[in-house]
Amino acid sequence: MGGIATAVLDNAMGATASLTVDPRGRSPFLTISMSTQFLAPAHVGKRVTAAARVTGGGRSLLFIAAEMHDEDGRLIATASGVFKRARTEPET
Repeated sequence: MGGIATAVLDNAMGATASLTVDPRGRSPFLTISMSTQFLAPAHVGKRVTAAARVTGGGRSLLFIAAEMHDEDGRLIATASGVFKRARTEPET
């Protein structure tokens, strides 16, 4: 479950980064670094939800934190990461 939780948290943080520059959330961002802390097991059959927020950054990098909770509100995992907007124009 650790790999799945990490992927879900990474996705939540990437989507949050994208929403800072595109209201549709379709601007790609690259994960520069990410740290995940596992706090409790996720139980089979329990829905989990991840939410993220921008905690800082500047012109080229965003710092983002995320939390994953189960349907009972129990904190399952947290993560923090650094994200960079991906170039979408061809280089010349």
